[in-house]
Amino acid sequence: MIRWLLLIPFALLIAVGMSSLFFFIASMVDPLMATLTGETLFVGFWNLVDAVFSSDDPGPIVADAMLTVGRIMFTLLVLPPLVIAVISEVLKMRSLIWYALATGALTAAVPWILRGAARVQNPEELHVSAILGLTGAVAGFIYWAIAGRDAGGRSPSTSQMPSGS
Repeated sequence: MIRWLLLIPFALLIAVGMSSLFFFIASMVDPLMATLTGETLFVGFWNLVDAVFSSDDPGPIVADAMLTVGRIMFTLLVLPPLVIAVISEVLKMRSLIWYALATGALTAAVPWILRGAARVQNPEELHVSAILGLTGAVAGFIYWAIAGRDAGGRSPSTSQMPSGS
């Protein structure tokens, strides 16, 4: 019971934090991701500033912008490790390969699932999906290292005869 209350949420928190750090670093180091992230943040920031200055009450605009950013971050960084952790606990999966590949594949697939298209439009989209897949794999690895090796609880031990009778 303590596992479900403490260890799994702690492992998910650390896994999401480390994958977020990986995604942040990848967004700065990788040239395509840096360009995409920089342009997105630049355009988004100036659109927010324009909306705030053209409104009498900027509170709802800022709150809506923060809510939108939170939803995007939750969908990309929190939801895939959470789904894989629940599936793994139910199915008692303990493999590092399972955690890394499943979380990576689900994270990479999120934009395609939300968009409803399975076809690659251009190489840049495939590149972004690869970075997202690596981000998910980091989350899966960290979760496995903290809590995944014991997924589903301990397996029942075989009955052993006490020695010395």
